[in-house]
Amino acid sequence: MTNEDLAESMESELLDVALRGMRNAKVLWGFRVGAAVLAHDDKIYEGCNVESEVAGLGVCAERSAIDHAVIHGNRKIRAVGVVADHPSIESLTPCGACRQYIKEFADGDIWVVMAMAKSGSIQRSTRLRRRISELLPYPYRTNAFSSQTTLQNLVQP
Repeated sequence: MTNEDLAESMESELLDVALRGMRNAKVLWGFRVGAAVLAHDDKIYEGCNVESEVAGLGVCAERSAIDHAVIHGNRKIRAVGVVADHPSIESLTPCGACRQYIKEFADGDIWVVMAMAKSGSIQRSTRLRRRISELLPYPYRTNAFSSQTTLQNLVQP
């Protein structure tokens, strides 16, 4: 698979694994989210959101799945699947922190595939596909403010 292509069968597998991860989510007040990442070793790693009673201590499903891949020696991911049991299609896209995290581990301009879940099943008609560059057109980079870069250079095309 190239970054240009993401076969429909791989999209389906990512969403199925994300759904499995979603079932393990620990939710106190939000909604369940599952994620799956296709890593460089061609294995799919799942994750889920885990909320805490202390604000800020929880973890999103996308970062959980990426961390799972990293634990197994993968530093690059090739695609991401996200499933949520929230009734709003707008809630499918990863939060800003997760977009940055995905970008940092992405092997190029990877696909992020999202779908809603209802009653334990993926609602395939809600599926969205976006490139990480569409979701995060201006990622943070630690070298963006090097001594040779001025603020004017950063804002000019």
